[in-house]
Amino acid sequence: MARWKAGIASVALGLLALLVPTTPVAAEPDKPAPKPAVAQECGTDLKQHAATLAATGKSGTATCIRKQARKANQRKTGAEVAADICGGSPTLTRTAACVIEDGVLLIFTVPNGAVIGSIQFTVSSLTTLDYSSLRWSQSWHYQANTVAGPAIPAVLDSLVYAEPQCLASCTVSSSGLVGGSALPGRIHSTTTHFTSPLSGYTWGAHGGMRYWFANSAWVNPTTNPSITAPAVHRCDDALTGYPSGCVYDSVRPVHDVLSSRYPSYAYHLQLAIKHFKMTDVLTRTQNQTLIDNNYRTACPPGHPKPTDPGVWSCDEYPFKSTYNGAYSQPYGRNIFILNINGNSFSCRASWLQVRAPNDSGGYSVCMIPLAENTLGGSDLGAFYYKSRVLDGDQFQVRVI
Repeated sequence: MARWKAGIASVALGLLALLVPTTPVAAEPDKPAPKPAVAQECGTDLKQHAATLAATGKSGTATCIRKQARKANQRKTGAEVAADICGGSPTLTRTAACVIEDGVLLIFTVPNGAVIGSIQFTVSSLTTLDYSSLRWSQSWHYQANTVAGPAIPAVLDSLVYAEPQCLASCTVSSSGLVGGSALPGRIHSTTTHFTSPLSGYTWGAHGGMRYWFANSAWVNPTTNPSITAPAVHRCDDALTGYPSGCVYDSVRPVHDVLSSRYPSYAYHLQLAIKHFKMTDVLTRTQNQTLIDNNYRTACPPGHPKPTDPGVWSCDEYPFKSTYNGAYSQPYGRNIFILNINGNSFSCRASWLQVRAPNDSGGYSVCMIPLAENTLGGSDLGAFYYKSRVLDGDQFQVRVI
């Protein structure tokens, strides 16, 4: 008989899921969301929590939420991916962060703490920053994947609500609220736009989505709120002549130098980094005096120049706009390579000693076409802006 009743309940839930629409549902404006509980911690011991509730004179059904952040290489299949805007895996770049949390809402009895139902769900959130603005967006999705338990109000009438939350240096400029059934069959989605006020040279900003569950059949009709939020990001007004913007400064950006775009420029950097083992991780400086000293050290005034003036240009690595530049290095070297087939390559920086095969460190100088050097410098400046690389920020140089 018990098995027969359980089967009927399972069929009822399956029919219910088929009848529920799959379009996103927003909270009804004339029905304000019930506020989440302020302090309703159930811990890991449901029996103990049930006993605590019973001691206050309560009986019936109660809830507990268990959450687990998804690992970067962990992918889900089937229904769990449908609401996953992260492509199956959490990500963090210089301007975007995707968070995925898998959770389960446990429904248990008071006073004995026996689990009678559960709703397994996935929450995913994509936050996108703007390197040229103090505005950012956060898209938030909720989807229930499975439901278990008898067809009773304590399970079937469970609702989920969500609203934006400013956590540091921000205001909500626009948002759609979420409210509706927490059962499988409905995907709840909303996008919030945040704005950070101009707060100086650099400052931290942080926003998130607060969500909770509700059901009038529970002894406590709402759960504690949960916050879906990426790490704090950095906003700044530190790039003279450019708009303010925001990035995740915990992510070290990569400056890609394309061999197809400027062959000589890329070849010099490739020799310096890969052949002579010079560092590919540099630290930017915005100190103009140091920048000038770096360049004068690497390419001193009056240095010998190749023929055809105006066609060739002095290129230095590490870049003059870094703390790793020539002024901070113990020596500089010219590059001359004689290949096995007799062909040779020379950087023609004749005012410097030739770098030995086992010589590493210091700085390197190479005469390259002026057009390539100009384009390489322009691309580096654009990279600093779009990645908001500030004084003291590290970045990686990669020749591809």
